[in-house]
Amino acid sequence: MENFTTFWCFRLAALTRKVSRAYNSLCARHGVTASQSFVLFDLLDHEGSSVKDIAARIQLDSPAVTGLIDRLHKEGLLQRAEDPNDRRSLQIFLTPKGRALAEAMLPMGREFHLAMKQSLSPDLAERFEQALAALESAY
Repeated sequence: MENFTTFWCFRLAALTRKVSRAYNSLCARHGVTASQSFVLFDLLDHEGSSVKDIAARIQLDSPAVTGLIDRLHKEGLLQRAEDPNDRRSLQIFLTPKGRALAEAMLPMGREFHLAMKQSLSPDLAERFEQALAALESAY
C-alpha cells in the first residue's frame, strides 16, 4: 500500500499547518491571528468592503469572515456601517487603531513572505510560484 504521507494533499496540508503556526506566532505578538491580519490587510486596500467581498478576496467563507470581523470589532479595530445602497449589507471600515495596527504589521507580513521565498533558490522560487498558480487554477 502506498504511504499516504507521500500524497501531495497530505504534504501540502502539513506544510500549510507549519507555515500557519509560524505566521500565527508573529501575529500573536500584535494580538491578532493570521486570518485576522488578512482581513486588516485587505481593508487597507478595500476600505468599506462588504463581508462577502472580503471573504472572496481572502478566500474564506462569509460566516468565517463574519466571526473574524466580530472579534476585530470587539477589539476596536473595525467599525461597521450600513451600506447606503443595500440596507441588508454592511460596509466594514478600519478604525484609526485598526489602520495603525495593519500598517505596523504589513512589513512583518512582507518579511515573512520574503523569508519563505529566500529559503529557495531564485529559480526554484519562480517554479514554485508557477506551480502554485497552476494548482490554484486547477482547483
